[in-house]
Amino acid sequence: MPQQYPFGTSNDKYKTKLFVDTGHQYIQVKCKLIEPYSPPTPIPMMKEIKMINAPSHFHQMGISSYRTKMTLLFTNKQDYVDYLAFCGWTHKFYDERGAIYLGSLEAMAPIAEEANTKYVVEVSLVLIKKDSFDERDRFEFQDLKDDHGKDHWARQNIEEMANLGLITVVQKDGSPVLYFKPNMYITRAEYIVFLNRTRRFIERVLRE
Repeated sequence: MPQQYPFGTSNDKYKTKLFVDTGHQYIQVKCKLIEPYSPPTPIPMMKEIKMINAPSHFHQMGISSYRTKMTLLFTNKQDYVDYLAFCGWTHKFYDERGAIYLGSLEAMAPIAEEANTKYVVEVSLVLIKKDSFDERDRFEFQDLKDDHGKDHWARQNIEEMANLGLITVVQKDGSPVLYFKPNMYITRAEYIVFLNRTRRFIERVLRE
């Protein structure tokens, strides 16, 4: 399932793209990622990451930290200077699978400069993986299989909506909802609640 557009149409929109926070929005860093590049890999030791202006739906739940090193090629001085102005702020990176990472710059080392025509910089980022779309089937309903063990025809869609937080999975007393009751009718109130949750979810995605 695509991370940037969870309902499907543009799963190849962002891959190996780097963005930086400018204080009011994320802008794409105007550079090319060239070799050497190492994909985000877990850091064995826990590391605190301070992020400026991080969106509220990025959660640190039992966090695994990641580190990546990449080489950035800027083709003109202005793009290079623009990045330097915000390089201390929060970064957002889409890896080669399209998974989203959020974090901060750990180190930066210029490699080459060529008379205002080419700037090559090696950067090291410490990141947190945004797992709200990556983690699958966190909630399992007990009635999505029939007596013969066959999956309900809507099982995948139901579990995706539960993972996205659009379906109630916890009762008021904190206990999990065990039965989805997929063949029962929905009430008008339940339909309105679902629409409202969907609206809030789309707003969060747009704020990325």
